Amino acid sequence: MSTAPKKSRFVEIAPEERTPRQQAIVKRIEEGPRGRLPINLRVWLHNPDFVDVAEPFGLYVSSLAPITKRQKEIVVLTGALHWKAEFEWHMHQGHAQKAGITVEQIAAIAARQAPGFFEEPLENLTYELAVALHGQGKLPEDLHQRALASIGHKGVSDLIGLIGLYTMIAMTLNFYDVPAPAGTESNIPL
Repeated sequence: MSTAPKKSRFVEIAPEERTPRQQAIVKRIEEGPRGRLPINLRVWLHNPDFVDVAEPFGLYVSSLAPITKRQKEIVVLTGALHWKAEFEWHMHQGHAQKAGITVEQIAAIAARQAPGFFEEPLENLTYELAVALHGQGKLPEDLHQRALASIGHKGVSDLIGLIGLYTMIAMTLNFYDVPAPAGTESNIPL
């Protein structure tokens, strides 16, 4: 494995080069619930129209929808693994651990193990849905019925929205070849 740092294709807009609209977007996000401008929004800042649509959606599915922090991290890690998004995988391993997901459970996701290694049935369902939607695209009838019985149409749309958001983030990070943070080594299973 090469020890040379991987070069990103992403060019961040320096604060002094931001348009008034971009500055207003940054201020709104930094003063909002996030309190910071995450990497995906720094990338999307090149397209303020896109940020104006994507950011409120992302805020809803990642922070306001009734999805637990553990479910969110299960979704993010599953998607980061599927799309081989190094930065996302690296960052969210730490977030997952802070949410109470064990190193062994993260390893099980990395090994693409069959569902069943979470204690909570809802977490196993979340993982199973994310794996199926990323891998097969269509759900088996049994999984479809179990999801509706467990979380209903609202819960399903919230989870699909979260899966979609982090798929979009993974694709953005991959397009711009955003590596794991400087000083760390990529540990995403390929």
